Amino acid sequence: MENEITEIQWSWDHPIIQEILLKYYRNWLFNTPEIANKMVEQITSLSNIQPPHQVLDIGCGLGYHAIEFAKRGFRVFAFDPGDKYIEIAKNNNTNADVFFKVMTCSGLETSESYALAWAGWYCPGQLSPSEVVQDFKRIHDALIPGGWFISNVAGKQKIYPMKKVRNWQQLSDCFALSEKWADETHFHEYSWFIYPQTNKVIKIVEVEKMYGVNELTPLLAEAGFIDITTAKDLTGKEPAQKGEYFAFYCRKKE
Repeated sequence: MENEITEIQWSWDHPIIQEILLKYYRNWLFNTPEIANKMVEQITSLSNIQPPHQVLDIGCGLGYHAIEFAKRGFRVFAFDPGDKYIEIAKNNNTNADVFFKVMTCSGLETSESYALAWAGWYCPGQLSPSEVVQDFKRIHDALIPGGWFISNVAGKQKIYPMKKVRNWQQLSDCFALSEKWADETHFHEYSWFIYPQTNKVIKIVEVEKMYGVNELTPLLAEAGFIDITTAKDLTGKEPAQKGEYFAFYCRKKE
């Protein structure tokens, strides 16, 4: 019997990709409420914002950070392009000061309402530099004067070109195979999820532009942000390293 192959181009809002991420990579990708609690402590320490200011949670995933902000007395607007994620976030939430919505940055209004914009595990690789700047400008315009924009970046790091690397692992009900390589500007990844019992195969094709520290900081400046600082993580204690994940924090001019 031949395998039934479904090929999908990577998209955060694709229903099958959402199902796969939730089923096999949930804790790794979305963290846990305990991790979110620690991260929110670091974010509020960096920005020194105080409740009841409003917080914008960009790409909120399952809503753990948004809920933690609300527990501290902040009013939160949180959005994500994944409808399955937002459904879970709404079910997790019992705080009236959090509003969740299925949306992307293109839906942001020039409101000057938020003291803090937080982008957890920001992955800009599906966007061109001009599209990243457009999103950053929307975030900038949504902040009050002096408002903070803080993020830890989880997209593909800027690395040197690499040859194809193949790997596989056994998951709960399937085998996952991957093939990865990088050219000068983009990271390529093909993933196959093979289900022997049903002869079904899901192939996911992902091509991401690699954004490192040196690529993102000029885009933040172009969008109007000032006091742009990068670090290894949200503690801000160690400098960001080229080719590694990093965090950034910056402000809108007062």
